[in-house]
Amino acid sequence: MRIRKIVFLLLLLLGQSKFISAQKTEIDSLVQLLNTSSETEKIDILNALSQKYVDKIPDKAIAYAKQARTISENQKADIKIGNSCLNIARGYYSKSDNTNALAFLNLAQNYFLKQNDKTGLAEVFNVIGNIQTDISNSNAALDYNLKALKIREELNDSMAIASSLINLGKVYYNLKDYKKANEYYTQSLIIREKINDEAGIAACYNNIANVYGDQGENQKALDFFQKSLSLKEKLGNKKGIAYTLNNIGSIYTALDNHTKAREYYLKSYEIKKEINDARGILSSLTNIGASYYYADDLNNAVKYFLLSSAQASEIGAKDIELSGYQNAAETYMQLKDFKKAAEYFSKSLSLKDSILSIESTKALHEMQAKFNFEKQEKEIKILKQETEIQALDVARTKLIKNGFIIGFILILIIAFIIYNRYQIKQKANKKLEFQKQEITRQHNALNVAYGQIEAKNKDITDSIKYAKRLQEAILPTAEFERTFSNNGFILYKPKDIVSGDFYWMWKKNNLIFVAAVDCTGHGVPGAFMSIVGHNLLNQAVKEHNLTTPSLILDEVNKGITQTLRQYEEESTVKDGMDISLCCLNTDTLELQYAGAFNPLWIIRNNSIQEITADKFPVGTFIGVKLNLFKNNTIQLNKGDQFYMFTDGYADQFGGPKGKKFKYKQLQELLLKNANIPLDKQKTELDLAFTSWTGQLEQIDDVLIIGIKA
Repeated sequence: MRIRKIVFLLLLLLGQSKFISAQKTEIDSLVQLLNTSSETEKIDILNALSQKYVDKIPDKAIAYAKQARTISENQKADIKIGNSCLNIARGYYSKSDNTNALAFLNLAQNYFLKQNDKTGLAEVFNVIGNIQTDISNSNAALDYNLKALKIREELNDSMAIASSLINLGKVYYNLKDYKKANEYYTQSLIIREKINDEAGIAACYNNIANVYGDQGENQKALDFFQKSLSLKEKLGNKKGIAYTLNNIGSIYTALDNHTKAREYYLKSYEIKKEINDARGILSSLTNIGASYYYADDLNNAVKYFLLSSAQASEIGAKDIELSGYQNAAETYMQLKDFKKAAEYFSKSLSLKDSILSIESTKALHEMQAKFNFEKQEKEIKILKQETEIQALDVARTKLIKNGFIIGFILILIIAFIIYNRYQIKQKANKKLEFQKQEITRQHNALNVAYGQIEAKNKDITDSIKYAKRLQEAILPTAEFERTFSNNGFILYKPKDIVSGDFYWMWKKNNLIFVAAVDCTGHGVPGAFMSIVGHNLLNQAVKEHNLTTPSLILDEVNKGITQTLRQYEEESTVKDGMDISLCCLNTDTLELQYAGAFNPLWIIRNNSIQEITADKFPVGTFIGVKLNLFKNNTIQLNKGDQFYMFTDGYADQFGGPKGKKFKYKQLQELLLKNANIPLDKQKTELDLAFTSWTGQLEQIDDVLIIGIKA
């Protein structure tokens, strides 16, 4: 009977559930075995139970693994202690508590190194690699996954090698290096096919499909998702089925087949409800809402967006709650229900501030939590040693007292014991002092790290401020003031220290060129683009001697494509510019204009005439036709005023209801102040913007140029 029970236990630990009685689950069987097993067997059973619960109830997994650790420590079984610490770490990782997970992984690593347990070390490196992947620390993720792969190749463990290969593929996928990601996924697939690991094959198919989907190869993505789905259905993997159905739906969304997409989203949703996958349900609700939105069924769309937000709020999924509010606000805008749109936009802003506040302190809290955890572990060890020393002192006193009764021989024995215990105490005191010094050293190191972070932040800020001076140096502020004097103004309000908006001017004989430019992004990325745009405009008029605005924009368009290598297949740069470009003939008052998205406004006789811009940007991307810009010629009269601008002013949120300022209100403001000097017009525009923004944050760079003929 004893032999049969041990064989049964080994089968359980190997995951062969087909040998378990049909009347009981594998977990129930393991729990029953705990009552009749030896202490050594209990360690393996507890660790097996921990692994069964790690993805379902992480707290139970941690509790079982901690029980296994306690018994292992009593038996001084280093490898089993290491396995228990590894399972505790897996439980914390499942709870997204990376601080505690890393602490226990470090403990497990020490025990495995001590016993040269390569299998255990590979598992530790594998979990650390997954944590580094999750926190986007790609270099560390590659390092640990490659360490795990090297050990597993030495051990010739095919299943483990396949697992490491797929983890490396995920790192490269996150880096958008799709070629490398596919190479690792394919290598993993080949191994899994050889060992007939159907669950692993399904996972590889799913990951390869994701690569094709991200690259726009939708038919290939569908083929691999369908292969993955068939295997998961065969295996009865309901969670896997649900997520693959959702992925297929996303491909149909990319193909604009929203009815088909919704069909798959709904199938996924029903399975997630069945298995009680809370976050998965939220994802499906959002996707169903999006499918209705793209199909112009806005009432059903907003229904699902709000249902997603409500359920996200119940489980504390603030990111999905925020997305639901934003989607609902946008949908109500489309429905012209501006009151509801403002309500949900306001909710999203409040929630976004909360999320940003949490994220801004998360890194510091995790660092402090890790330090506190390590300090607490050391203090517990110190207290334990002090308790042992006190117990030794009590024993020594008792031995001295009894020694007088026992006699001279026993006194000699007691004396020897006292001396021996004294030596032990001295060693313990030295060890205690060393540990205290180590805690102090780590605390000092943490303080140094904090100082280095502050110094780096200051260096970065100082560099950006210097970049601002460089950017201001290319802006033709003085030349504009000399040319137009009181007949022109520039309202320029960067959102950050440096700006993605810039203005440009060039004077050649009787022709004056003026441009208002909005580059992709703001802050440092926008500032880099502004320098590229400024140089290309200068080249067009100074080196190529172009004087027609549309031809200048065509030349800049080609220049951006060449400069940013947007014609290369591997290029990921999809940046460009929105622009208004004018050429004013000061002799004839003829005005030529060309624009990308940004129109030109002319005020004449207290009314505004809009010259529309082309609806494509400056900057051509892979697969997009190189468009040519239209040139517009307008004969101005003396006293006419024309305005060029970017979208920052009109898009600013503010006012009593937190809405956008919008272009119509900007037109009304310009007409209201059209009859006052242009320098005062600038002041009125600035005051109106500041008043409208109030306590809200400026969301974009602002640029308005006004010129009087």
